[in-house]
Amino acid sequence: MVLAMKNGIIVALIAAIAIGSALGAFAATRTTQTEANVEVRVWESVRTGNLYLSTRPEGGEWTTHDDAPLDMNLNDAGTFYQSSFVVVTVPIEVEIEVPDPIEPTEEPTEAPTATPEPEPGTCCEVRGMEDVPAAQDRILTAMQEVIRLGNNTYGLTHSGPIVINISFTPSGVLERYKDAFGFRPDELPDECSFQEGEHMFFTPLCRTDRGAIAKEWFARAAGAATVDPGWIGDATLTHFLTNATVGKPPALDEDRSRRALFYEEPGSLKRGRGSEELKITAMLYAIQRYGVTNDWLAFYQRVVGGEDAASAFADAFDESLDEFYTAFETWADNERLLLVTSAYGSCAEASQALRLQGGTPGVDAGYPDYRVPTERDRDGDGLVCDGYLPGD
Repeated sequence: MVLAMKNGIIVALIAAIAIGSALGAFAATRTTQTEANVEVRVWESVRTGNLYLSTRPEGGEWTTHDDAPLDMNLNDAGTFYQSSFVVVTVPIEVEIEVPDPIEPTEEPTEAPTATPEPEPGTCCEVRGMEDVPAAQDRILTAMQEVIRLGNNTYGLTHSGPIVINISFTPSGVLERYKDAFGFRPDELPDECSFQEGEHMFFTPLCRTDRGAIAKEWFARAAGAATVDPGWIGDATLTHFLTNATVGKPPALDEDRSRRALFYEEPGSLKRGRGSEELKITAMLYAIQRYGVTNDWLAFYQRVVGGEDAASAFADAFDESLDEFYTAFETWADNERLLLVTSAYGSCAEASQALRLQGGTPGVDAGYPDYRVPTERDRDGDGLVCDGYLPGD
């Protein structure tokens, strides 16, 4: 995409680059006219939405002019916001100095330059199902909403471009893979979604699944490395996916956490045998005990980066991981005692204090299983007293 340069800002920046690359140390002045070839690129911050200009004179280095945010438009396909490189030749009239004789001196040792931070990633190009623009728009919009959640709530951002690949059929997804990498696998790596390099692939089963979209982006932004102990990574992913799909983060007072506290031994977390519900409960307890969600996320990113979890935990929260396990188990035992003493002995008793949940009263609505533990959960949905009507 070639941007229309209307404000004079870009011309001024190009002139500054060209002048800086052409002048040395001089004494007298004279006027001359010259030309400079300058490469120009525009990029957009996914975190803030600001647009910036980067320029490079011929033979020079890239410079990003972050003091002059710019505006950009969608490309013709309407798929992503990123400019291509353009070369601009600008006539420049400048005053230069006539050089004085230069005494030979030793060349100074150059100071090491700081490693530049990676530019924010871009989103997104959608490939496949071009004859159904609505399908492309749906997954693009969902991905952009997930990215905004990651940026604004979790402080996460991805690097590099994202190319979303979709199709009408699983076989078509394999064709998208072939288009991207030059060969067609014998089968899909995952029946729902997967990614490789800058490409994300979504099968027909999951191209409208917000959870799958959030899972793939989280892996790109936060890292998909195996974390030890595993519950740390599992719980962090569950927290993000819940927020992305439900519209709010999980909380300790929700049924999923109370159910885990009621039915599971809290010590199983340390032994690596806790359920998904127990893992997210432990994370929520840690956030409540030590700080805020972003504190946990900063700790998680250190572990993903290869730091020992026990060392990172102690440094982040001023308490050892073993001390946390002890505190969590003590707290969980106390919570379980409260839940046991407040449980109901029958559906009729529960109906005096609880509202039916999860469906149609008299058909499939019921009460959380841990609230009426004497009843059996016959369909595994976490509810008991299915079909019960208060007054029966």
